[in-house]
Amino acid sequence: MFGRKKNNYFYESFETLCSYAIKEIDVLKEGLENFSNDKLVELKNNVHTIEHDADVKKKEIEEKLAKEFITPIDREDIFVLLDNIDDLCDAIEEISFKLYIRNYQSLPSKTPLFVEESRKAIFAVYDVLKNFEHINDKTIMDPLISNVLDIEESVDKIYELYVHNLYLENKDYDYIRLGERVYSYFEYVTDKCRDICKTVLIIMYKNL
Repeated sequence: MFGRKKNNYFYESFETLCSYAIKEIDVLKEGLENFSNDKLVELKNNVHTIEHDADVKKKEIEEKLAKEFITPIDREDIFVLLDNIDDLCDAIEEISFKLYIRNYQSLPSKTPLFVEESRKAIFAVYDVLKNFEHINDKTIMDPLISNVLDIEESVDKIYELYVHNLYLENKDYDYIRLGERVYSYFEYVTDKCRDICKTVLIIMYKNL
């Protein structure tokens, strides 16, 4: 039993690290629902604090991994998946950072949709990682992974639709550029969710 718990530490670490991404997107969502230009620095700092905590946790996990003699899956695969989750955390933080440094005065109309869809993708990734102990069971993992990939594909489509509509419906190039940028920030977050699942798929097929 002790050995099983020891091995599960690294599986649980994926879920733990992803929980920081959930905290980030929830703080970001709240900040954007109550959007105010003069609160952008506060939003940036709040999201950065969570991302920094995620970095500290990732370093702690990696230090333990470096000392571990036996790991439940390949050591390299654990490192890569941790990096993928860290990339997701970074992508969320980057949204608040760019909104601040570019001094956004307003947000395009479909921003709440993109926030919600990216949040949905992050929670779906969390479900994948929460079930990582079933990495050898395709009947459990395949539907969870497919859910993430379906959401990412859906976001690609709404990104194409609403960016196209920006160019069709507006003459103000500054507004068009603003909208395209903001929508792309969230589309990129869902790309990071997809990348996590691609790594999980590779690990799964290596360990079947």
